[in-house]
Parts: sequence; structure tokens; C-alpha cells
Amino acid sequence: MSPRPTHHRWLLWTALLPVLCACGAKDGELEGSVSTLLDLKYQRVEALLAEGELSINFLVPQGAGANTVLKVSAQVGDMIPEGYTGGLNINLAEVLSNGAQRGAIGRTVLDEPERTFPPLQVGALIVQQLPLQQGQKVDGEFHVTFANGTHIYSGRTIFGSFEATVP
Repeated sequence: MSPRPTHHRWLLWTALLPVLCACGAKDGELEGSVSTLLDLKYQRVEALLAEGELSINFLVPQGAGANTVLKVSAQVGDMIPEGYTGGLNINLAEVLSNGAQRGAIGRTVLDEPERTFPPLQVGALIVQQLPLQQGQKVDGEFHVTFANGTHIYSGRTIFGSFEATVP
């Protein structure tokens, strides 16, 4: 005796439902040991390249604006030859000739005290393609480990992958 046709439909829906539900989700959460101290959930990601700085902003809507749950930025002006549109693998902890680190981590959330983060011990930001035109999707990933010390975030980590949109 063969299974009833409705049984086949039920099996198909059971297999497809998790896939269909995952496609519409845009929310995400960054990982790492800092997540025990800060809420690192976000709803969208934006990528910007302006005045030699590349930034990846993990955002949550707040009224007419947005809270920046985390901003990963890097000074890249010296890394991009004229006309280059490909990807970059950026050492965020690199110390530049002016003494500053190439990368920086920031956070701006309404009704939360201003956050500062210690220097980076190690870190990388990888983008598959430079964000050059509005609406473009940019894939990548990052990881940072803050330098050891007495700061609350010292020695802690944050990491994640992203698909960002150029606003």
C-alpha cells in the first residue's frame, strides 16, 4: 500500500517550512564575549565608503532614526588604487604612520551612556566588494579582540558576518 498524496504534501511542507521562514529574517546578532555585557542584536546592516573610511553599521530602528548597535570602521584611503572595485581584507589592528589604528569600533544607542572601546589587539574586516552605489549589497565578516588591560572590554571579542546594503 502506497502513502496517501496528502502525506507527501505534509512531508514537503515540513521540509520547506524552515527554509521559507529563514529567507525573510533580516534580524541578526553579533557574537563574542562582549555579548554578555551589551545587547548586540541588530535588524539591518549598512555599508558606507566615504572620505577614505569604510564603515559597516549594525542598526536597530529608533523612532525616525536608528541606533548603531556596533560600527566597525577602517581607514582605507591608502589601500584602494584608483578605479578599484573589488574586495578588501583589512587588518584593523594595524598601526598607521600617524600612530592611530587602522580600525575602530563604536556604538551609539539612545539613552545609553557613551561607550568607548580599548585599542584592538587583533582584528580583521573582510568585504567581498567595495560599497560604491546605492542599493548595492556587500557581503563580509569581521572579528576583533580588544587589547588586555583594565577597561571593561579588555581582552573581549566581537565577531560576525554580514550582508550590508549601501544606503
